[in-house]
Amino acid sequence: MAEAYELTATEGLKEIEAGHLTAEAWMGSCLERISDREGEVLAWEYIDREGALEKARKVDKLGAASLAAGIPFGAKDIIDTHDMPTSYGSQIHQGFQPGRDAGCIAITRAAGAILVGKTVTTEFGHRFPGKTKNPFNPAFTPGGSSSGSAAAVGDRMVPMAFGTQTGGSVIRPAAYCGTVGYKPTFQDINRNGVLPNSPSFDTVGIIARSVDDLALFRSVVLEERLHPVLPADVTNLKLAFYPTPNWEKADTSTHEMLESASAALIDAGANVTELTLPSENDFDRLHKTIAGWEFARTVAWERLNRHDQLSDDLRDGRMQNGVDTSYDQYRKATADLEVLKLKVDAILANYDAVLCPSAPGEALKGLAYTGSAIFNGLWTMLGVPSVTLPVQTGPQGLPMGIQLVSARNSDRNLFDVAQSVSLRLRDV
Repeated sequence: MAEAYELTATEGLKEIEAGHLTAEAWMGSCLERISDREGEVLAWEYIDREGALEKARKVDKLGAASLAAGIPFGAKDIIDTHDMPTSYGSQIHQGFQPGRDAGCIAITRAAGAILVGKTVTTEFGHRFPGKTKNPFNPAFTPGGSSSGSAAAVGDRMVPMAFGTQTGGSVIRPAAYCGTVGYKPTFQDINRNGVLPNSPSFDTVGIIARSVDDLALFRSVVLEERLHPVLPADVTNLKLAFYPTPNWEKADTSTHEMLESASAALIDAGANVTELTLPSENDFDRLHKTIAGWEFARTVAWERLNRHDQLSDDLRDGRMQNGVDTSYDQYRKATADLEVLKLKVDAILANYDAVLCPSAPGEALKGLAYTGSAIFNGLWTMLGVPSVTLPVQTGPQGLPMGIQLVSARNSDRNLFDVAQSVSLRLRDV
């Protein structure tokens, strides 16, 4: 067996069921990995070592009867926890202790998974970066805003962590850190106890190391029976390749990766056609207008009472967009978006999945900027599910991912498609 910290969540559960692993040994291995690597990666804002080990021993004593019993996991530090601080990535709220768990945390704990700690986030889940570094090369960004979650999973400190996405904050860091990332259909995962950013778009997501783990944790947070992944027959897949209006902003390696992936899937028997969507010139404007107006109100207390303690990135970015946006402009944008959603729903219903970039390229050098969400914001705005799969290593030796998107409420089918695509591209 591999070192326990290297196991995916589903692999670890199988080892426990077979009697080859205990929850305590799994947790101990993950904590040892954190001790070895945290000084370089800096993925964690808070770690509850003793509490995590104690809970693992309790799982071993009581038996692993629940769906996720013994799985170590992390949670982005804008997600409330009753027994750990939640600082929202801001000096303003350092040491803040919520009185209850967010819904997704409470449900996941009830299923037997063990929260190791809180992972680093950007300031209020926006742009100003935290301390985390890319686990594959500390000179490069891990992405944001779910930077610590992606880095912790990518560095095999934990098999799964929760993140959130308002633009590209799960998919992009997951791709940068060589993990499997999942942004579900809007509102599928309850957001109670999660710091709002832009409520029309905010989505709790999952970062893991296998598509099977996505399926497992979707079942956990929806409090339903396990729906295992059933890989689709590639020869029956109807896929679309969507370069998006920002294709020219992706680097050469991204172009080559997507084109090679499309060709490989066609060779395997899939039907792949190029896609266009309506109102493409409006995508960025709609997201900027709606997200900005809402964010400026979400952080109204900090904006009006602690303005000097906010970063320039936050003051001059989405918050200022909102201050500059009128209510009439906001309402016009939300109405336009509702029309666009229905049009896109009708188009996406014709495909099993859409193939597109997860990010413009590899992670960027330096830690001052977490990267662009130009290939993610559209899908977040439309509320559709998306998955990023680690596909190859780029010219700088860093991971690169491919994003798969499908129609709203088709998340389970998207997992089946993603598994098939992953298996096919792994063999290329």
